[in-house]
Amino acid sequence: MFKGLRVSGLYLSKRHASSHSYQGTLNLPKTKFSPRSNVQKTYNDLIPQSSQTVYKEQLNEFFEIYNKIPRNDISERLDFIKNKLFILHDGPPYSNGDLHLGHALNKILKDIINRYQLSQGKYIYYRPGWDCHGLPIELKALKKLNSNQIEHISPVKIRQIASQYAKAAQLKQRSQFEQFGILTDWNNPYITMDKNYEINQLKIFKKLFDFGLIKRQNKPVYWGTETRTALAEGELEYIENHKSVSAYVYFPLTEGSVSMLQDRLKIEQVEKIDCLIWTSTPWTLFSNQAICYSERFNYCLVKLEEGQKYFIVAKDLIDSLKISGQFKIVSSFSGSLLKGLTYYNPLMNDKPYVGKPLLDASHVTNTAGSGLVHTAPGHGQDDYLVGLKNGLSIFSPVDHKGNYDLTKFTENIDVQDFLKDPNSEFGEGRNVLDPKTTDAIIERLKKIGILMDVEVITHSYPYDWRSKKPVIIRSTPQWFTNLENLKKIAVDSLEKVQFYPKRGEHRLTSFVKNRNEWCISRQRSWGVPIPYFQHRENPDTILMDAEVISIAIENIKKWGMDSWFLEEDPANEKTDIKSWLPQKYHAISNQFIKGKDTMDVWFDSGSSWSTLMDFFSEKLGIVEKDQPNPLANVYLEGSDQHRGWFQSSLLCRASYTETPDAPYGTVITHGFTLDEKGIKMSKSIGNTIAPKDIIEGSKERDLPALGVDGLRYLVAQSDFTSDITVGPTVMQHTSDALKKIRLCFKFLLGNLQKSSDYKLLPYEQLAPVDKYTVSKLQKLLDDTKKNYLEYNFSKVLINLQFHLNNELSAFYFDSSKDILYSNSLSSLRRKQIQTTLYYILDAYRAILCPVLPITVQDAWNYVPEKWLTSNHIDKSLSPFVKSWPNFDADLTGSRSLVDSFESHEIKIRNAFKKEFINITDSSITKPCQTLVKIYSTNDLTIKEDDLTELLQTSNVTFIKVDDLSNVSQNARKIDELNCAIIIEPSVMHKCPRCWKHNSPEEDHLCNRCQEETLHINN
Repeated sequence: MFKGLRVSGLYLSKRHASSHSYQGTLNLPKTKFSPRSNVQKTYNDLIPQSSQTVYKEQLNEFFEIYNKIPRNDISERLDFIKNKLFILHDGPPYSNGDLHLGHALNKILKDIINRYQLSQGKYIYYRPGWDCHGLPIELKALKKLNSNQIEHISPVKIRQIASQYAKAAQLKQRSQFEQFGILTDWNNPYITMDKNYEINQLKIFKKLFDFGLIKRQNKPVYWGTETRTALAEGELEYIENHKSVSAYVYFPLTEGSVSMLQDRLKIEQVEKIDCLIWTSTPWTLFSNQAICYSERFNYCLVKLEEGQKYFIVAKDLIDSLKISGQFKIVSSFSGSLLKGLTYYNPLMNDKPYVGKPLLDASHVTNTAGSGLVHTAPGHGQDDYLVGLKNGLSIFSPVDHKGNYDLTKFTENIDVQDFLKDPNSEFGEGRNVLDPKTTDAIIERLKKIGILMDVEVITHSYPYDWRSKKPVIIRSTPQWFTNLENLKKIAVDSLEKVQFYPKRGEHRLTSFVKNRNEWCISRQRSWGVPIPYFQHRENPDTILMDAEVISIAIENIKKWGMDSWFLEEDPANEKTDIKSWLPQKYHAISNQFIKGKDTMDVWFDSGSSWSTLMDFFSEKLGIVEKDQPNPLANVYLEGSDQHRGWFQSSLLCRASYTETPDAPYGTVITHGFTLDEKGIKMSKSIGNTIAPKDIIEGSKERDLPALGVDGLRYLVAQSDFTSDITVGPTVMQHTSDALKKIRLCFKFLLGNLQKSSDYKLLPYEQLAPVDKYTVSKLQKLLDDTKKNYLEYNFSKVLINLQFHLNNELSAFYFDSSKDILYSNSLSSLRRKQIQTTLYYILDAYRAILCPVLPITVQDAWNYVPEKWLTSNHIDKSLSPFVKSWPNFDADLTGSRSLVDSFESHEIKIRNAFKKEFINITDSSITKPCQTLVKIYSTNDLTIKEDDLTELLQTSNVTFIKVDDLSNVSQNARKIDELNCAIIIEPSVMHKCPRCWKHNSPEEDHLCNRCQEETLHINN
């Protein structure tokens, strides 16, 4: 039978029993801080404690100090704001649906920046926002109704349903955002459908109008046929692999032009000459008004032998044509000879003698097509400009659904009959994007003999970013902001803006420079109305002036935004047109109705800087003319916002101030989220990962639970300036990294629980290894500050993990455990290490506050209060506002010591580790089983006890020799120190308490442990 002692159901040998009996005399680390985060504890306790509470307290402190500055001392107030207040203005997410990983990426990056600034002594003003107007919300709201209800529903009812939907979505998103540990007050967001916000937006619109920048034009705009509204450039996505059916079509010259060209070319008489045009939108051929050519190019008259057909084409492009049969070039000539010629369009049943013009135009190229450009001013930007210049009809026979408007063809019954949709129950025209429509047009071109060739091309084409469907260009009366003069002010203002990454400056500048106008009107009910009036009989007659806009703003202030959309009732003051018009228009008020257009949602969100103006004026008492520029320190959004919110904010601000002042001082952009295959996350693909699945894990998708800080670590560890890859593998790496950090805190806290007096020792009383560790800590702090200021958060974590693994876990922690566990609480060496551990804890607290606030708050809650009170540290002070530790002053006088440590002790330690690996004695597995002899020709300034601790051996002995050549060949030489190291098995026995092999007898305590146990027993 095995003879031993029974302890807690386990049998221990005599030797193990001896070791176990001393366990109670060791100062083993003990803390309630868990190595794993608890999600419910995080949600219920740690997030409020580290986020909302901290935000409110620091902002209240700002107001308390600020309000002590005399109101009339504007200069001092502005200086205090400039030096102490940090504003990151939130780009409002769209209140539609659950949050995705991109939302988490965006909000967490902003929070990291805010928290870092807070840790540097700044006060933070960060007000979250929501974008609540626009088509997607209106469509979602209308889905609740059947088609009959939608047909008869009033605009006010639509707005009520949309408002309810947007509010519910906003509250749902807010509850999800709250789980990310964001430093803000969620009870005080700005929302674009709030009354005050809408009034500010109308005031900005009025400023634009007052400066003469608002105009209404019937011109081509991008049009979403699914969403049935005009679209701005910022609402387009260009799909690179879009396929279009293109056609080469013959448009014959009129009889008189044939004779005129024959005379110019001095060729024999021919009966008919065609102009070969090329188009990738055959549906626009019914809107053709001209053919454009270029006088810069050479053209040629080509004769097809079969059929004796003649046509004109650019000379440089003839080889690209797929010409069937034999042909020859009859004549080559300058494009200038086409001037004054006319042609007709057989597709529209034009008469051969009633011609449309050939026009010289600069946009014609000789790199594709035929060099003769089909021109439809109602369906293209270049075509429109040519049409304006030459008095062409801006003809656009396509309705808001993308169907041919048959009423435009009442004088051309044959064409009208052809364009009718044979499958429509309502007598609508064919849809221009329907492939069947294109097929029918191609067949008609063949039938009347004017089709040369058809091909399918793959090219970049604009899609509606909401419906993900191709758009068309369609001429409609719309409201535009003229940017020709404004964009110079906007671009000039960017010279004072910093960009991260730098490439964002060129991107944003290019977008602004390439815009001449901004279509700001939308044909929906859910939005901020454009305050104008239309004539009942002639909608093109408009009433709008500064007084009209001012009255609209005042009425909306009194009655709310819905009052604009109420049905007209002369008996009701809110809806009587006279109430909305100046006295000078009262006599004709019965001839007008309110306009139905609303503003582009990019104008909505682009006006959001007005909330900062309200903050300065209402909360800080700074009138508009004295408010700081820029209003916000930082704007941060996805890289797609260069053509969206960054741009609309800039243009709205530039139009408001008429000076080169951007609303932001720094613009930071991040990429998109990708799955582990590098594919952009998309609901349609099904590869999205919800933030909640990262926080709480998902068994179904094999995702580990990372907790809130795991999600934040995932964001911070990536190079956010590029697209970010997320998936199970990346998440597992994140989990491992986070676990190391929590174990580090657990080690620090566990070894700080017990002490004799909890007083931090002065730096000069620390041991060399402690001073060396503090110097490495200061280097980490310095590098971290630099990386935070450069928004290089991934480098912050890389450096910290390196420091944790190499300077702490594998070095300082490892070498200090013996002292911490085995020495008495009153031991000077233990106090030195504890002081250093506190410095490490405080430094890691500072470094990780911005990225891992939950972990930091959790750890800080377990710091023994005595360490704070004994060192005059305000125990009520949040770890997030506590200043960063700085050891520079202490290190100044000991740089040489630190350098010496690195060039002596560290070199000896590295040599020891290399030599230890080569030990062949299988019974030696740990350094504590060995003793070390160091032979040196010089007097080493190192203490043997210090090196014993550092190497974790049982003993270190220095032996001075005249010549290292006499030392054993097995010694590892360290040439730069003129010494050699030999590792030997210890001749002593294992101490049952500290396990070091330095006990004179088996199962007896070593001298140190004897003294410690006597001290404990006494």
